[in-house]
Amino acid sequence: MADTNALAALAAALEQFDVPTYDALPEIDLYMDQVIGYLNRLLCRVCRSEDGAPLTPSMINNYVKGGHVERPVQKKYSRDRIAMLYMLCCLKQNLTISEAAALLGGEDTEALYARFRNLQTAALHSLSGAVPAADADEAVLRETALRLSLHSAAERLLAEAIIAALPAADGDAAAKKQKKAK
Repeated sequence: MADTNALAALAAALEQFDVPTYDALPEIDLYMDQVIGYLNRLLCRVCRSEDGAPLTPSMINNYVKGGHVERPVQKKYSRDRIAMLYMLCCLKQNLTISEAAALLGGEDTEALYARFRNLQTAALHSLSGAVPAADADEAVLRETALRLSLHSAAERLLAEAIIAALPAADGDAAAKKQKKAK
């Protein structure tokens, strides 16, 4: 029999995770190493990472180079940039960075983050009902994992189709860069 108590504890921890509000994010601009430390402490609770660190300096550099996160000012990252990095890291668990960036573009970061926070909180709170009973056998655990995996895959397919139907965010970013160059 599997340890369903550990599963229940994980679901409870996720349900109790308090996604920080926009105003709770660091008020002062942070250097990259500070951003990484701060966000990794948050992300390790809600994101799976194969190498142990949900966010690395090279990831941040790639997001900036790709235009998904605004360049730091004097090597410091503002609250808006930290919020964007948090959202990108959470979404990259199921989407490509380009898909995640398409969802996060074109809106005021503070308003977007508030909406993101509400949706993430609701998603985390929905998990407790999915945990098998403490006396569940291996077959029940396998079926639960299979059901959750299939739901996740189906939802991802729909999310990808919706993102593909959105107006191209890359064109918007290119247009903004051209306006700045003029």
